[in-house]
Amino acid sequence: MDLPSVILTQALSINDEGDIVGRYQVGSVGHGFLLSDGTFTTIDYPGGISGTTQAHGINPEGVVVGLYTGHGTIVGGDAFRTRAYLRDASGNFTAIDFPGAENTFAIKVSPTGQVVGCYHHQGSDFAVSGGGTMHEYLYQSGASPSFAVPGTMHNGITRHGRIIVGVVFPTPTTFYAYNVEDGDYQLLDIRNFISSDARDVNPSGEIVGFFVGSANKHGFLRGKTEFTTIDFPGADVISTRARGINPQGDIVGFYVSKDASGVSHTHGFVATTNKDEEEDN
Repeated sequence: MDLPSVILTQALSINDEGDIVGRYQVGSVGHGFLLSDGTFTTIDYPGGISGTTQAHGINPEGVVVGLYTGHGTIVGGDAFRTRAYLRDASGNFTAIDFPGAENTFAIKVSPTGQVVGCYHHQGSDFAVSGGGTMHEYLYQSGASPSFAVPGTMHNGITRHGRIIVGVVFPTPTTFYAYNVEDGDYQLLDIRNFISSDARDVNPSGEIVGFFVGSANKHGFLRGKTEFTTIDFPGADVISTRARGINPQGDIVGFYVSKDASGVSHTHGFVATTNKDEEEDN
């Protein structure tokens, strides 16, 4: 899934209708995008720093959430801050700013309009070991933490928030996937990994994300009883990340390839499973 004339394409979320959102980059300028029924729409938050908008989540109603860059507001702090937004199906934007936080990320939005992500103050203070301020949040007409685990970032949510998945940072260089099901927080048991990150979950409890193995990053699909590694095919592919899954089990993400001259290229992908055919077999 490559958008024409761009150097980077990342597919980050897919809804029930097969609509896909993500980000793309032309030169050093980035934009969010929506791909729906074959129609491509660029998403740029009005008033943000030009070329910084990303679209990370979309629900069945066509509501999109994401982030963009603004100027920092703390004297002596970071020059730039990350801010979150919600875009309705008519293209109207609403800012999402966690109260008192310099940075807010909006990553996914549920069918019932609940937004998940994280907030923190300065860009480098996310890890628990350094006394970081990063924390997950759940937003619906107001943002608030949903449980008391520091260093966390919610990345995916099902209807009414029954299942939430995300990533926790004990240190700046280690991160582990987690899920919260009916209020019970647990780290995911992913074999043969150094670090892991859960990025989305569907109503069946299927979780997608990526893990760091002995060398490269690999995508994964974790069901209730099985674990599948996702690697985009090709000898030139050096990493794969799964970023979104819909109720039908369609998966989106991106992979990185390296050409003969050693230059890396980032491509989006869509992976579909013919479940009817699997059941027949």
